[in-house]
Amino acid sequence: MINKFSYLILFIAIVIYALKYQEMTALDCSQAGKDLPVEVHLEMPDPDLNTDLSYAQITQKFRNYHHGRGAGAFMQALGVTEFSMDVRFQMKYTEKRKTISGQVCLIPQKIDVMMNLAQTIYLGNPSTRSKCQFKTLMGHEMRHVKINRDVSQSKIKTFEESVRQGVASFGQYQGWGPYEASDSQAKKDLLTEYMNSSIGRAIKETEKEINGLQSKVDTPEEYLRIGRSCRW
Repeated sequence: MINKFSYLILFIAIVIYALKYQEMTALDCSQAGKDLPVEVHLEMPDPDLNTDLSYAQITQKFRNYHHGRGAGAFMQALGVTEFSMDVRFQMKYTEKRKTISGQVCLIPQKIDVMMNLAQTIYLGNPSTRSKCQFKTLMGHEMRHVKINRDVSQSKIKTFEESVRQGVASFGQYQGWGPYEASDSQAKKDLLTEYMNSSIGRAIKETEKEINGLQSKVDTPEEYLRIGRSCRW
């Protein structure tokens, strides 16, 4: 009777082990990252206005900002708009552990992307003493502001796709596991690098498109119009 009871306990233990093993092997790490919810949030606060600089300082800022392009030796800039795009992300994920081996799978659950477009309009200080000059220059710079806003708004889908590409590349070249629990933080850091690289390419693409459109605003004809609008 005792022997039969012992066999029964052993049989139950084997069944439980088999069920656990089946459950663990059913955890497919390679499926992680698929159909991942991604949300992109864009913030575009009103541009800051700076009228503290002289026209000479504005001109130097223009040259620095455009790396010398479009600025002749005798050109004087009366205003310039600078922008910067800051993109950050937050990832929610969980780690599923394979109880027997102790290894884990990294399972991303959701990614939130925060885009922030910061802009500063610089107008030469002398323009503040003339309503005509201030209004003319502000009207010109607001065209630049609009381009920055419109392009950034149109790139929301691009940034969403860049996040998905970063996730897909990580899954393809690094894998979601299983890996040793001691390697967990290194895997997360590596995933962050993949994400930053992919998002960085989207930022460069956005800046390139913005700069291309901005150059169509700063034309000789536009400068002539500004020059004829007021007494300088």
